[in-house]
Amino acid sequence: MKISRSNAPRVIILTGTCRSGKSTLLFALLRSLRRELLKVAGIIADGLWENGMRSGFNLLDLKSGVFTPLCRRSADGESRGSTPFVFFQEGMAAGEKALSIVNCSSADVVIVDEVGPLEIRGEGWAPYLPPLLALEGPAHLWVVRHTCLEKVQRKWGLEDAEIVDVKEPGAARLLKSFCMGNTRTVAGAVSEMPEKERITLI
Repeated sequence: MKISRSNAPRVIILTGTCRSGKSTLLFALLRSLRRELLKVAGIIADGLWENGMRSGFNLLDLKSGVFTPLCRRSADGESRGSTPFVFFQEGMAAGEKALSIVNCSSADVVIVDEVGPLEIRGEGWAPYLPPLLALEGPAHLWVVRHTCLEKVQRKWGLEDAEIVDVKEPGAARLLKSFCMGNTRTVAGAVSEMPEKERITLI
């Protein structure tokens, strides 16, 4: 299903604080978009927790559905440069493949979770973002923490991006509407879902 995006924002930014439910909302959105037969590519960083502390992330390639270990908190608890996490070559390679033009060019929606301090410094997924933004077909959904939002907007010229706060009323419905290009009313789309999924999305 290819969608008309003439009146839809090209870039949507989902923002919120740490542990505010951004990943939970993303996975619910992913299920909903796939139910609409939209093709979704990109990455989600699925957080891991241990004893109430973020212990690392696994990377989900949204096109292939494959999870790959991305990083883990360093054993001594000390920062490695600007981050307390040790990144795995396998995980970075999986992210590079998932965010490649070849992988994303035919998608309806491209998700990048997340764009943060590493990317602002030109590291992490930063090298892959300008080529992705040059793709005119898909909707681009980035996940950005509150503390990084203004810097991300300035760095990539996204002052006109549609901002959705994870805590604002109807955030899930807004995201789905923007990603679908407003091809039909979200209320109609939600009403067709099973009750359990309706509760999750709303």
